[in-house]
Amino acid sequence: MPISILREFIVLSKNLNFSKTARQLYITQSVLSKHIALLERKIGLTLLIRGHHNVELTDVGKLFLKEAIAIVNRYDEGMKKVKMAVYGIKMELKIGYLYASTRDILVPAMQLFKKYYPHIELKLMACEYGKLAQKLKNNDLDLILTADFDKDILFWCDTYKLYEDELCVVVRKDHPLAKRKNITIHELNSERILMPSNENFNGYATFVNEIFNSEKLSQDRKLRYKCVGSSLLMVEAGYGAAIVPQKLKTIASEKICFIPLRGNQYSFDVIAAWRKVNNNPAVKKFIQMLSDIQI
Repeated sequence: MPISILREFIVLSKNLNFSKTARQLYITQSVLSKHIALLERKIGLTLLIRGHHNVELTDVGKLFLKEAIAIVNRYDEGMKKVKMAVYGIKMELKIGYLYASTRDILVPAMQLFKKYYPHIELKLMACEYGKLAQKLKNNDLDLILTADFDKDILFWCDTYKLYEDELCVVVRKDHPLAKRKNITIHELNSERILMPSNENFNGYATFVNEIFNSEKLSQDRKLRYKCVGSSLLMVEAGYGAAIVPQKLKTIASEKICFIPLRGNQYSFDVIAAWRKVNNNPAVKKFIQMLSDIQI
């Protein structure tokens, strides 16, 4: 007996109306009548009393309804378990992310994902910028949320834009520049600048280097950081001014301030990226959740 006929019987038992049930199931009334008649012949019992204007369940029909619901539920649960067993590792999704840059969109996306796909386990890994692309390429991650500085490195990926960010200068609140609404690179020539390490930050470091190379800032005025969060602590401790994304303001101390760099050349995209050749169906499902979130 096809499980679909049991589903039709369950809906009909709720509606007690052939025409309404047929419309709800997108089948004709005659097809529905044939299916119910077939069901009754198979079990050798009358399940419904058909009147001119109404339908009623027989006592046997009421008993069979309970069993039909139990059978359909067991079938659905069994199919779910089979699919999970077949997919195996694909029932988990490994996501790497930049903590400060993506936490505001990642948390609500995870909540939505849990609601619609509770059987898919999320595994999260917060990383510094330079490690994310390599972990994705090595299949250690299925999806990364990162800044789009390395367009050449990520040519093997599909991407989805989350939002646009911009570089800022971070100084202590008692710094002479602290009250400025924006600032130019030239105005930082006398400052000690905390910049991202070339070894740890790949394209991000290149992006920042190109900005300062145009001003010919002396090497003794540059101090390289290997951790973005630590650069903020160094600013607070008086080591200099740091160049970091504006989004880091969400995790910063109240003792420091963020000043945007003047000009649109300092903006960049924050994206989700995944391998073009990717067999994990959960990636596209999570991208859909991200698209439903507004920053």
